[in-house]
Formats: sequence, structure tokens, C-alpha cells
Amino acid sequence: MPFESTTPLVVSCLLAAVVALVAWLRMQAGWLLAIAALLAIGGAAVFVADRLVITDREYLLELFPRLARAAERQDVAEIMAALDPELQPLRDEAGRALRQVRPTEVVITKCDVAVDAGRTPPEAVVDLIVRVTGNVIDKGTPGTVLAGVKVVLHKKGDAWLVRDAEAVPIRPGGGPGKTPSR
Repeated sequence: MPFESTTPLVVSCLLAAVVALVAWLRMQAGWLLAIAALLAIGGAAVFVADRLVITDREYLLELFPRLARAAERQDVAEIMAALDPELQPLRDEAGRALRQVRPTEVVITKCDVAVDAGRTPPEAVVDLIVRVTGNVIDKGTPGTVLAGVKVVLHKKGDAWLVRDAEAVPIRPGGGPGKTPSR
């Protein structure tokens, strides 16, 4: 689909089919019934296609909540599967952070995805705001931190892999490194 949401197209097809059906009931012209049937079938086909086809953007919007749940479960294998295997320093840093913080709750409050399918390989930048509860202060003291995270991914084959990630602390009500204005 050339656009992300097919709902307007489905609704338009079904409304046009109803209009054609009402016109057929008044005029009894066979061609109006055929048009109503084609519009209804077209709307249904678009609806089914939208449910069966997952775009890269939709996949990435579903990936990060899945990774947040994996972090809460301490599922290192699932998180490592999302990281590019060729970038060992990134994988080491992620494993070290997971062991140190031991998150008990990871909440994504903002997730903006920008996919550049024109690049070879396709690339995406995901901007997140994440609230993490765990041992963020030191190894024995639980706490909560709010962070802005910029994640760069690239597509290898059919898999989107994290190539880089940067996190900066955010103060509530402000942006990265800003204090809330009074």
C-alpha cells in the first residue's frame, strides 16, 4: 500500500458499495449491482491485505515493546537476537547494562519510527522515550530513570538488526538534559 493506514480506503469502498446498492434498488439496473459487488469485494480485499501484510514500520513499532518485555524478563537471548551479530562491542555493552540494571519495569512512552527504504540496505531510525525501573543508581539500590533513546537499525535479509543505540537522560517535563520550565 502506498500509505500506512488503509481504513479510509476500506470505508470509502464500502460506502460507495452501499450507494451503488441503494441506486440499484431504485433503478434496478444490473450494472449498478455489479459495481456494488466489485466495490464491496475490493474493500474486503484491501482489509484482508492490510491485516496480512506487515510493513517495516509496523514491524518496528511492535519490536520495541517486545524487547522491553524481554528486558523485564532478563531474556538476554531475545535482546541479543535483535542486535547485529557483527557488532560485538554493542552486544557486550547491552549485556553488561542488562546485568547491571536488572530492569523490573520498562515502559516506552514515545516511539517514533522513520524508515528509509531507499537506502541499500534499508535503514531505520527509532526515537524512544523509555522509563526504566531497576538498579539504575547502583547494583543494590532500585530506582527509576527516564531516557531518550535513539536507535539505528538496518535490514539484513528479512531481519531488522540494531546497529547503534544512544541513550541520554531526560528530566520529566523537559527534553534531553533539560530541566522543566516553571
